[in-house]
Amino acid sequence: MVESRKLDLVSVIVITWNSEKFIEECLSSVFKQSYPQIEVIVTDNGSGDSTTQIIRSRFQSVILIENKQNLGYCKANNIALKSAKGTYLLFLNSDVILENDYIEKCIDGFKTDSKIGMITGKILRFDRITIDSTGQFLTRSRKTKERGYGSRDDGRFDIEGRVFSVCGASAFYRRRMIEDISYADGELFDEDFFSFHEDIDVGWRGNLHGWNGYYIPDAIAYHYRGGTAGSLFWRRYFQIAARPSEIKYHIVKNRYLSILKNDSLGSYLRDLPFILSRDLIVFTYLLFSSPGVLALLFKNRKLFRKAMEKRSSMVKGRLAA
Repeated sequence: MVESRKLDLVSVIVITWNSEKFIEECLSSVFKQSYPQIEVIVTDNGSGDSTTQIIRSRFQSVILIENKQNLGYCKANNIALKSAKGTYLLFLNSDVILENDYIEKCIDGFKTDSKIGMITGKILRFDRITIDSTGQFLTRSRKTKERGYGSRDDGRFDIEGRVFSVCGASAFYRRRMIEDISYADGELFDEDFFSFHEDIDVGWRGNLHGWNGYYIPDAIAYHYRGGTAGSLFWRRYFQIAARPSEIKYHIVKNRYLSILKNDSLGSYLRDLPFILSRDLIVFTYLLFSSPGVLALLFKNRKLFRKAMEKRSSMVKGRLAA
């Protein structure tokens, strides 16, 4: 175990919503960390199960913030962020378990380069052999790619190095990057997203401000996300098709919000054939399977205007820096 003297504080932030199945093992893994200088903040989004009771009875040192309703992943994290004191902040899903040295290895990574603003370890599924994420990248169609997703952990991703962004299941950020890329009201996670793809949006903004993402394969975490291998096309298709329309709406909406806020005109035009091809597939699928999602996108079109306003404010901030 590392010595606690003169170590930077790490704030671990966990969002819960009916998380009784996972929260005890998740928090236990946090409190077993070899890195001793941590504070733990849990924001509960109005759970109707025993989540908060488990936290109160088993983890009295946790700072517990209780929302009366589900405010979404983004707003709940922003609320917790206001209470966090750490130099580094680990945003953790409640269905994630950390190996005991996860935080220590990530902090060592931050120390190697002051421009590393975000770090991820190797995130595996609960079966311990299937990769969930080894860092995020954007394809030319602007699809978020979790590198290694669904493949076997066979050593292909055992070399540390640069990544575009980090998976929100275990997203480790430097506070200085957070302060640099947050909106004027201190909003790190765009609350118009509610949930889904907020991690790639944060990572994209980080890159635009000159911050780097980094992957450390020796830092190991486990994420439930279905628990076992399941990357076959038809299985993935039926998993997507079974999602509620509200979730499909957020996923599609957030794709365009992130593009509007972060993409450059030159890059967008260069990759336009790839982007339009994906758009055609998505909108054809929605037209025949979930037309209500298209209606929601039109009804809430003002969010796309807001995205352009946020883009403008961030551009002005970069120019002024």
